[in-house]
Amino acid sequence: MTGSLLSRTALIGLILLSTACSSEPEPQQPTDGAVARFDLPEQDKGEMARQRALSEAMPGKIDPPDAKWTQVDGGARYGEPGKTPLIEMTCEDGMVSVTRNAASDDGAKALLAFVGYRGILRLKVENDGKAWRGALRSDDPHWIAVTGGPFYATVAGGGKVISPASSIAAGTITNCTIEPDATIKGVDETEAPPA
Repeated sequence: MTGSLLSRTALIGLILLSTACSSEPEPQQPTDGAVARFDLPEQDKGEMARQRALSEAMPGKIDPPDAKWTQVDGGARYGEPGKTPLIEMTCEDGMVSVTRNAASDDGAKALLAFVGYRGILRLKVENDGKAWRGALRSDDPHWIAVTGGPFYATVAGGGKVISPASSIAAGTITNCTIEPDATIKGVDETEAPPA
């Protein structure tokens, strides 16, 4: 009986001691369902900043490693020297046309996604049996995915092409001016405007 009383007393003492030793106050949980705020230690903040800087340098290794952007008449090309370009961009009548040289079924449709640190552009493309092709107005704000730094481009069956930030690619877009009287490709001019 005495042993049982002693072990209960010891157990209660341990519980009280463990709660009393905790010098850090419990974080206050808000009653309105909001998330509680707390500060990170300084060394964690520094590590997070370092990781963010590393991740913003490139969305992965350039793939293929020898690929580079080159200026061509009316646009830009990205690929390895002496090989078919992986991506081609041209400007015509305020539209930036993009070709992703990857074969698929003739007439197949997909989205060519440009994923950058400042946005994502999903471009509607169609394959002619040899390449994916699509176009978008140069003043579309989603081009920030390409003009805003490094990015990658991916399309169904075409894999991922990883590109460094490029003033050549960005210039093809930003220097592609829309004429005030330019017509938008794909619009049927015989169709009556909506009332």
